[in-house]
Amino acid sequence: MVKNYCIVGTGSRGISMYGESIVHHYSDVARLTGLCDVNAGRVAYAQRRLGGDIPTFTNFQEMLNSVECDTVIVTTKDADHDHYIVDALQHGKDVITEKPLTTTAEKANRILRAEKDTGRRVRVAFNYRYAPYKTEVKRLLKEGIVGTVHSVEFRWFLDTVHGADYFRRWHAKKANSGGLFVHKATHHFDLINWWLDLEPEEVVAIGSRQYYIPERMSGHGERCSTCTITDRCPFYLDLANTPNLRELYLDHEEYDHYWRDGCVFSEDIDIEDTMSALIRYPNGIHVTYALTAATPFEGWWVAFNGSRGRLEAFEPEAMVPNGELPNFSERSHRPGRQAVDWRFVEEGHVPEFHALTLRFYPLFGGVQTFSVKRGEGSHGGGDKRLQDDLFRGVNDDPLNHAADSRAGAMAMLIGAAANRSMAERRFVKIRELLDPDLL
Repeated sequence: MVKNYCIVGTGSRGISMYGESIVHHYSDVARLTGLCDVNAGRVAYAQRRLGGDIPTFTNFQEMLNSVECDTVIVTTKDADHDHYIVDALQHGKDVITEKPLTTTAEKANRILRAEKDTGRRVRVAFNYRYAPYKTEVKRLLKEGIVGTVHSVEFRWFLDTVHGADYFRRWHAKKANSGGLFVHKATHHFDLINWWLDLEPEEVVAIGSRQYYIPERMSGHGERCSTCTITDRCPFYLDLANTPNLRELYLDHEEYDHYWRDGCVFSEDIDIEDTMSALIRYPNGIHVTYALTAATPFEGWWVAFNGSRGRLEAFEPEAMVPNGELPNFSERSHRPGRQAVDWRFVEEGHVPEFHALTLRFYPLFGGVQTFSVKRGEGSHGGGDKRLQDDLFRGVNDDPLNHAADSRAGAMAMLIGAAANRSMAERRFVKIRELLDPDLL
């Protein structure tokens, strides 16, 4: 049976993750019947890239009323997710949405209520769950390797390529993205919830903007393409000479005036680049979480402490290993930025990197190791496995990779609670953020 899909939001994620996949890899089970974006130029570009005959719209209601559609895929700006999700549900459609589910508790309540009232289904595209390495963490915990979990320590590192990008795009305004505690950390909070198979109870957080501050680059402009100090800025993005970004964004600015190359040091930015949270779970489990968006490398590290010992997972993702590269263009791509294990890089030597290791330290001594081949493709191999699940389904999934709206809400609400905690300087209970009949 072939299902009909519509996409709203034809940026890079909408086109590459969903549009091209449906057209080129899942056409036997999926058909793309509509594309929608508020930017008329961008949706026309998406149509050309995906085959040229898919109906396009700038009005979402018109698309829902005009084409056959079983499921709407939402890949718009985070703050707009609730609008499109609720409209789709009320039109009798199921929904697949990119993470985060939404950006505020009020919007999460609206989505959960609409799903309950309509009887339709929302899936949240948490691709990290599907990566083989993260799946192995889940398997070992489910088997009880650490016994009763007492605490979790989780660190996420974003480098001066990926991390910086959040400060030049729409993500740099909390009204659009909820800040990195919502937009980025939702990935990480969902992993914790999934690994523990628990919902969070309480959050306290601190955060600040430490690196991407105006004072670091005096004389900066509003955007790279009109800036006068590009010769000395290590974050200069040459949009006109970056073909995929030029064709997707720069060529269509006249329609919505969206800049893809905003200054990372802008005075208008209101999100944090350095943040920490303490999350309380049932059974007295404490989780310490930290994210930094300006580190020399990219990757993450987590440890689970329990009654039988400690399980550690470490996944280095990227580094510039052969000396400093203040030129952003050179730093962004190979051979400048590489997938290496930065712990073992030495001057003049970059070791090959093919497998990841999990280490378990029994409480009274010794160590056990588990080797996992690095997943192929984006997000540690998670994207392809997620696509297979979304479009083909799975017959058996004992680890429950599929994430529903409740999972999406619980991950996002940790971030929303962290934002409230920072603003009000207090512990925030998750139950404060949910309508009583949705608890």
